[in-house]
Amino acid sequence: MTIDNDPNRSPVTADDHGEVTRLILEGLREGATLSDLKGVSRDTLEGVYAVAHRYYQNGQLEEAEAFFRFLCLYDFYNADYALGMGAVLHLKREYEKAIGMYAVAQALDVTDDRAMFHVGQCHLALGRLRKARECFEAVAGRAGGSELGSRAEAYLKAVKGQPDGAPEAGATPREEA
Repeated sequence: MTIDNDPNRSPVTADDHGEVTRLILEGLREGATLSDLKGVSRDTLEGVYAVAHRYYQNGQLEEAEAFFRFLCLYDFYNADYALGMGAVLHLKREYEKAIGMYAVAQALDVTDDRAMFHVGQCHLALGRLRKARECFEAVAGRAGGSELGSRAEAYLKAVKGQPDGAPEAGATPREEA
């Protein structure tokens, strides 16, 4: 993006602002993302994702959060970006916020059960065993036979028969983001 500092250029009018606003709204209604409107390429976004993921893997959660926020803002249709943001919030023990971001990721890609699995982990950490069980049952049912399905079944066995109560330790997304 360039800033035009040409002193000979005529000033921007209210009509110009109205036209720009109309074009932006029209683009958003048609499914454009901020990256589309700003001309940020997919390659650039994937490069930013690699940086965000590296920060996440290194435990630099504040930095990872900043980059995942950027990604979610610039392409709010990408489930991986929402999943990454959810994972950061999860590790920061901001479970309610993580559940919200995982819900976005799940809505964006209903075929990927990782978000539902991590929602189960968050509910488990909050001591909501019934909700955690529901999540793990859904994942085990849909992803049966896969590694994720097996992990969901292991969580189900661990919480079987336990009443809702105190938060459980060990419910973190580290291996999945």
